[in-house]
Amino acid sequence: MATSSTRSAAFAMLCLIWGSTWLAIRIGLEGAPPFLSASLRFAVASIVLVLLAVVFRSKWPQNRTEWALVGFVGIVLFTADYGLIYWGENNGVPSGLSAILFATFPLQTALVANAFLKAERFTVQRLLGIGVGFGGVVLIFRSQLGSAGPGQVFPMLSIVLAATCAAFATVAVKRWGHDTEPISFNAASMAVGAGALAGVSLIAREPWAVPTWPQGLGAILYLAIAGSVVTFVAWQWLLKEMQATFLSYIALVIPIVAVLLGASLGNETLDVIDLAGAGIVLLGIYVSTSRRAAAFARAAMGQGIAEPDPVDPPPRKT
Repeated sequence: MATSSTRSAAFAMLCLIWGSTWLAIRIGLEGAPPFLSASLRFAVASIVLVLLAVVFRSKWPQNRTEWALVGFVGIVLFTADYGLIYWGENNGVPSGLSAILFATFPLQTALVANAFLKAERFTVQRLLGIGVGFGGVVLIFRSQLGSAGPGQVFPMLSIVLAATCAAFATVAVKRWGHDTEPISFNAASMAVGAGALAGVSLIAREPWAVPTWPQGLGAILYLAIAGSVVTFVAWQWLLKEMQATFLSYIALVIPIVAVLLGASLGNETLDVIDLAGAGIVLLGIYVSTSRRAAAFARAAMGQGIAEPDPVDPPPRKT
């Protein structure tokens, strides 16, 4: 088990890098169409991860369950989730607003985890923290809504649906990915996603051309290395170290980073309401995770001392 400081550092790194990827996606879309751009991102990331898997002798999936999980994550996360995100941003949803819409991810993850993970049943503290944090996101959303143009209902809904896909993929990896190794597992899953996105690009009749530098190629390289190789290896490692619902709180912090970067580098708007919303988001995470808040929630509900959470059994090998 890793130390709490190591987990906290990895969590903070994911917040910062994934907070920056929304603007990087928007910049990259200036040099390449959405599905091709996403496909190239994961193709490059997969190649890098395969090389790392060879160097570090990472164990590849061993049985039908693990290979089925590779296919599920490749289609649901790297194809559907990212395809919807890229399509939404390509159709005019600003990067900051996209990250805000994706912040429904923790709530959706909590709902899915409650159904599939015995150790992650709803608690008063968890629901209260998610509610407070999501309230801060809603406040930022109301402030940023004016940056969206007319006719963007479906692109905005696509970002919310992307969060649904990510929630199912996260819980699936938590439930059935105990014995997989992050480097090789993500190499295989991203290869599936890259191939599927290339197929979607062909169906959509996107023009295939070498992305321009620096908009297209530079963004793809950053998204592939920092935004995919580094982050998803760390993400899967953290899934083995903490609950899926808690890890999903990253999506509550990401809008803060995305809105700040969008305002400073992408000519997007930022005002005092955004900052107030960011403070409420951080309060929500504190409520969800602090022992004082847990004691207060138990006292309010008359629960006394909580029993230890049950532990999910390891998946059966097939």
